[in-house]
Amino acid sequence: MLGGTRQSGDTVGDYRLLNIVSEGQLTRTWEAEQISMQRLVVLEMLEVLATRDAGIVGSFLSDVKAKALVSHPGIGAVYEAVSNDETTFFAREKLDGDDLESLHGAGKKMAPVEIVHLLGQISESMGYLENEGVATVEYGPHDFIVSGNQHVRMMNLAVDGRRDDRVDTRAKQLLGKIFDEMIKPGYPGATRVKSLCGFMADRDRPVPLTWKQISDLSRQVREQLEGSKPVESPVVPGTPYKVKEPKKLPTTVWAVLGGVALIGVLVFILAQSQDKNKPEEGGVVEMIKPFVEIPAGEYRLSDGRGFVVRESFKIGRFEVTLAQYNAFLEFPDHAKFEHPGQPTSKKDHLPDDWKALWSSAIKGETWRGRSMSTDCPVIGIDWWDAFAYAQWNQGRLPTMAEWEVAADYQKGAADVSAWGASDQSTGDVTGAGLIGMAGNVREWTFQAEVNPAFTLAPKSFVLVGASFSDSSGGAAARVWIDSRDERRDDLGFRVISKK
Repeated sequence: MLGGTRQSGDTVGDYRLLNIVSEGQLTRTWEAEQISMQRLVVLEMLEVLATRDAGIVGSFLSDVKAKALVSHPGIGAVYEAVSNDETTFFAREKLDGDDLESLHGAGKKMAPVEIVHLLGQISESMGYLENEGVATVEYGPHDFIVSGNQHVRMMNLAVDGRRDDRVDTRAKQLLGKIFDEMIKPGYPGATRVKSLCGFMADRDRPVPLTWKQISDLSRQVREQLEGSKPVESPVVPGTPYKVKEPKKLPTTVWAVLGGVALIGVLVFILAQSQDKNKPEEGGVVEMIKPFVEIPAGEYRLSDGRGFVVRESFKIGRFEVTLAQYNAFLEFPDHAKFEHPGQPTSKKDHLPDDWKALWSSAIKGETWRGRSMSTDCPVIGIDWWDAFAYAQWNQGRLPTMAEWEVAADYQKGAADVSAWGASDQSTGDVTGAGLIGMAGNVREWTFQAEVNPAFTLAPKSFVLVGASFSDSSGGAAARVWIDSRDERRDDLGFRVISKK
């Protein structure tokens, strides 16, 4: 061991060494008392032999300087640095509380509102480092210290050098995984917070959430949940859902979700709806999934033809909402998601009357006589818009046959729903849990098909299902159209997931 001459009780300048916290190749970390201030601190000290190497000392002090420039209440402070012929060290604030690694390892569970409270604090601190361009080393769960009053502070891991955004991505993945495992089931907000954690932990997501987005989402969930009480009664077998929010989130709260790139179906749908957790044996609850899986097999279509699903597919439980589509519009580059045959004259993917439509939705007002919210289905879009959105959301449009198989799987919907939120609870739900297949809005499909009424005519694109404005036919309704440029205020779509 290098320079093992320092002992507990020794004084180094204004500091009395107490206990060794950790040892590295070149450093030793001590808990110490600052004598003049009568406070506990942490000293990170170069080993004696390392202090004889000017390069090591220079690098050490450059990192200390980077730490000293960090000034944020959520990040531990650096008090001073000392370097002379005998020793080189710096003193930093001793953070009080339990680190996240210890809490997680001990099986600690937290209410969802507590988790978003902590996530909000961490993301604000991380956002500060990002905005200031501060480089850091990798974060571990032991670097986040939670106090008894539910405040969390971070170790100061700043170093000299160029910032690497991959460090932040890995920190988001780490925190998402740990907090997801610490959520108390059966509490208000569990589904919503689990969704947020899931997206943070998703290693395959091409565009991770930013720290600002995590901060905004955490704050909004916390504001809505504060004052909610945990569910104390057990889950009752046989009831469809047990855990419910005290009220739905105001549409204005979740309007900001439109700025979250590539969130897709999960966060928007679950954030807009109440926490509908399906009870399992023993009171265990699970998230309502945004897609319904249709298994492989041979199916019979309404015209008598057989249709083989060679590989199972997952289709959206709901029609794509205004909030989800707004997220797509906020994405800066749509070109790579567009169909190669899209007309050059088409310059954007804005729905008809989008400014007024979206404004009415986020304010909860009416648009063209209809009550609006951000979880109503997107309308006034053409096939090119629906195709691009589906590609952006790592999915595709369903074919007419796929849509029909899904609509009939485990029994079709009993009723045709009127206009409303995509997750509205009506009789327009299939046995498999698909909502709005019979009504709300008609839906685009992927490819042109032969109209059985005009078998000699060229194939045309198909709109499936009835709508609030024309309920005839229900889920069996079909409309053949000549142009993919068609736009209607009762026409939307849902997607099939490629993942």
